[in-house]
Amino acid sequence: MIKKSEILFLYETSYNVPNGDPFTGEQRYDDETKKILVSDVRIKRFIRSYLEDIKGEHIYVSDKTGAGKSDAKGVITWIAQNWNSSNLNDIKEIMKTLIDVRLFGGISTLKDDDAKKIKVEKDGTDEKVSCTNGHVNLTGPVQFAALNPSLNRVNMRIHQNTSHFKSSDQKSQGPIATTTLVPYSLMQIHGWVNPTVAKSTELQEDDLKKMYEALWYGTSGEGSSFSRSKVGQDSVLLLVIDYVESHDKVYGLDRSIQLQPKDNKKEEQIRSMDDYDIDFDKLVNLTKNKKIKEVRFYTEIEDLKKRLSSFEKFTFMSL
Repeated sequence: MIKKSEILFLYETSYNVPNGDPFTGEQRYDDETKKILVSDVRIKRFIRSYLEDIKGEHIYVSDKTGAGKSDAKGVITWIAQNWNSSNLNDIKEIMKTLIDVRLFGGISTLKDDDAKKIKVEKDGTDEKVSCTNGHVNLTGPVQFAALNPSLNRVNMRIHQNTSHFKSSDQKSQGPIATTTLVPYSLMQIHGWVNPTVAKSTELQEDDLKKMYEALWYGTSGEGSSFSRSKVGQDSVLLLVIDYVESHDKVYGLDRSIQLQPKDNKKEEQIRSMDDYDIDFDKLVNLTKNKKIKEVRFYTEIEDLKKRLSSFEKFTFMSL
């Protein structure tokens, strides 16, 4: 049974661009707090890419289906005719066979007439039947905060490099490119799992297990995180905070983990985990609330594993 949960996922970045703005390419940044920002879209892309490229899962929002390049009819048609081994003809049911729809939801904007033009084979015969239920709007039971701030303040650094591709025969070298890099950040991604909404997409526990694996490895060097702008990321800690009841809520979990610099350093001077401690005191106090059943966690850092295992309700989980 799916439990209501909150997710806190920490990962570190070093001299890269954790989440560039799609229009400017510059790192998303809050000028007032001096913290960098990572969007939910970026995190879902890490997850989808890992599930598709590494685990071989079928993904709705994928280049393979034509998402972003084809219209809704083209995407649905391709899925119905290529990834529909059960020969389903209800578009909503077809969409729910895809793991990212079960996790994050999905939309189909087809009119009934357009849906009818999509033909699939009828079981055991050469006959083809029309698809139905073209207009679908499935809300995702797993959501992440639209923008997630780093736990530390950051001073951006400008990096210049020269391209090897010359713009003309007269140029002895390629153009100079300027990139604004993040020297170091400890990112915290905040997410939620809603068991009520999970019923509508038929989300399964195994889907969540795969998602947690994808979140961990897909952020730290596998799938779409293995690129020039993302190399330098390492997963630090994954916390899944399970509630007792589906309506329970404890305020402030996303602001409960604190970063404490060492040796009188400023947050902007941090360059590695050796430069700070992670303070879990507030988180531990909040999780003593009777509304919280258990805190499952995963880390590959032995010191963190030892510390967290000593707290009440904290249980190490596998990926």
